[in-house]
Amino acid sequence: MTEQYWIGGFFVDVSRNQIVHNKQAQTLPPKALAVLTYLASRQGEVISQDELLDNVWAGTIVSPNSLQRCIAQLRKAFGDDGKAQSFIKTHAKKGYSLECDIRWERVSTHPPSAQPRVLTSDANRDITEKSETLQHDTLTSEPSEQLSEPPTKSTKSSSKQRYALLIFAVALLVIGTIAAFTASSPVTDVMRIKDIRLLTSTDNRELASAYSPDGQYIVFQRFPDVMCKSQLWAKHIGTQQEFQLTEELGSYGSLAFSQNGSALAFVKESRCTTPVEQKTCFQLQQIDFEQALLSPQTPQTLMECKHTEIKSPIWTSNNDIALLQKEQGRWKLISYAINDSKSTPLYALDNGSVVSFDYSHHNQIMALTTLHESGVLHIEKLDAAGKLLSSVPINYEDAIPKYDVIYPNFSPVDNHLIFSTGKQLFTVTFDGSIHPVSMPLTDAIGTPLFHPQGKKMLAIKGYYDSDIATIPLAQFNSLFTDLNTQLNTESNVELIDTNSTNSETNRDIHFYTTIRSPLEENRAKFQPTGHLVAYSSEGDGTSQVWTASVANTVVQLSSNTKQLSHFATNTQVMDVLWAQDGNSVLVNASSQLTRIHLDGRENPIAFNYPINSLFHWDGQQTAIANISHQGVSKLVEINLESGDFSILSTKSINWADKTDNGTLVYTDTVGRIWQSGNIEHEVIPALINQGSDRHFVIHHNVIYGINDSYQLWKYDMNSTAFTILGQLPDTVDYITDINDEIILITLRVAARKNVVELTIE
Repeated sequence: MTEQYWIGGFFVDVSRNQIVHNKQAQTLPPKALAVLTYLASRQGEVISQDELLDNVWAGTIVSPNSLQRCIAQLRKAFGDDGKAQSFIKTHAKKGYSLECDIRWERVSTHPPSAQPRVLTSDANRDITEKSETLQHDTLTSEPSEQLSEPPTKSTKSSSKQRYALLIFAVALLVIGTIAAFTASSPVTDVMRIKDIRLLTSTDNRELASAYSPDGQYIVFQRFPDVMCKSQLWAKHIGTQQEFQLTEELGSYGSLAFSQNGSALAFVKESRCTTPVEQKTCFQLQQIDFEQALLSPQTPQTLMECKHTEIKSPIWTSNNDIALLQKEQGRWKLISYAINDSKSTPLYALDNGSVVSFDYSHHNQIMALTTLHESGVLHIEKLDAAGKLLSSVPINYEDAIPKYDVIYPNFSPVDNHLIFSTGKQLFTVTFDGSIHPVSMPLTDAIGTPLFHPQGKKMLAIKGYYDSDIATIPLAQFNSLFTDLNTQLNTESNVELIDTNSTNSETNRDIHFYTTIRSPLEENRAKFQPTGHLVAYSSEGDGTSQVWTASVANTVVQLSSNTKQLSHFATNTQVMDVLWAQDGNSVLVNASSQLTRIHLDGRENPIAFNYPINSLFHWDGQQTAIANISHQGVSKLVEINLESGDFSILSTKSINWADKTDNGTLVYTDTVGRIWQSGNIEHEVIPALINQGSDRHFVIHHNVIYGINDSYQLWKYDMNSTAFTILGQLPDTVDYITDINDEIILITLRVAARKNVVELTIE
């Protein structure tokens, strides 16, 4: 079948993974275009979900959610609001059909010339790990010869799509200006990127890449679909042949080769059978790399931690592996001797914590970033035995936000280590100075790691797309009987169908996309007075706070979107909370607090420690947050006027909030949910194991949350009644807010990442 065709006024080029409209190109995942092409081949026919899954994902077991995500991605590309369904129509319980006119190209034809389309988004939800993983990406289409569009039935893209494209163009101009400025700056002569090429390009996510010591292979994680588990793979750079290294799916960390390349080490996470202090157990494992190239292997466990965390193994010498271990809230550097099956401490701070480290085999030294008591990040040099050689604070010089943590690796340029903020590459020296790296305006990248010969490096590029969706509370009572029909006929909504597997309720939970773009939207919060929702978005190419008008009485697509903040390029919006009067928001942006008023005024709030997570604000002078204090994350209550704080809990806390009557509720790392009492904090027995990293919200003394099985539940703190409301799909990231009628959630739409190789001058 031809790989180029027209759908109305949209030109589909499967060979380029693009849809072009009005000279603007959008890059989509190959599977989404495969779904579209299959529907186009049977234009007007209703194709069942099973038939689409069998043909597009032939030989692969996937859930219907994979197909639903593809449909959502295609509707976005066509500017379809989900109500009119002018292109792809949903037939309840039957399937989908493509309703628009099709014109197949009979000969090879160039697509219409397209302007670059920029996608940038956050890639890591754990704030303390953001710089280790890809956060943002820029995808650029190639210009090509122009064609006139065929005389077909006219189609009209939505104003939202045109607005988004305008924003993308502005973002591109801004980034181009920045790139031109940095390219002319003398400090960029330290290192310059001259070429970028893809090493992997699939529908999957590929992460945690590393070179083999001889430079012939790369190893990486491959995540099927949007699952949280992966398999380990290798690829021969010369022949392009790929090898599956592990038999089973798992939660793997960064990958490290032994010096001779015979073994590959990594940390695998698994659910503890009898959790006491943590839900996840950590195993240091290795595989025989040569044997794994012949057939997938079962890893050998070297060390297991049930009460502490470990991560980031690096082979040093004498068959020893250095890695980070977290104990009592602090990370320290340890060494594990494989021959003796014994670990020994290498380096730790009494009132601080190790953030990252790298090891140079050539110089026999280690480079560490460490968080000191005051929250200031230091760059430190150690010898191979762990002796401290130098320690200086890093001078950010406004290049990146004050409290951002960085994860540098050794580079071939003397005294310079390289790191990524997710948007830009920088080097840092052992005297604490930071320098930008000049690179072509093609892609934002993360996790740079150099080739053994030093002229090339691996990195991860990609994009992350999430939308804000609403769950009507009415569906959980008798008044919901006709709500679904009403919403589909009277409102501008897109219904996401889910199939419940919960035997207790046998209920499908319906939710509706409310705020969407090709980028990430998250952290949505209802305005206490009025119909605004404040949220974080990458709408202008950077992480900013936006507002949108969302009616409560009828669920509908948002309107009147407005950018509220104007943070610097490398800033990351982490939390947003409304004042009680609804006239301002308190924002945690890159671990610093700023109060932003609806009229645009910004008031930075002075506080001497990094804010890890902002949980609750009384709208005046008191806030509840996790902060970094003496190298440990602590749950505290902050006086925003004086800067003083009091410690509320010494436990490791995932999420917290307060009820209307002032009761503190929080989730620990084991999934237990606690509440403050008159004498001491108490576990809520009905909610043991119901806590998760998908947060919870409180409304009128009722807690709503999502457990590890993606079940939506509620708990009435007055009556102590606990109820499972139904099943949500595994693409739900967070539950973010609630009012009398609606729950707000963040929904993952797409997460595509690839391994790239960069060449330096």
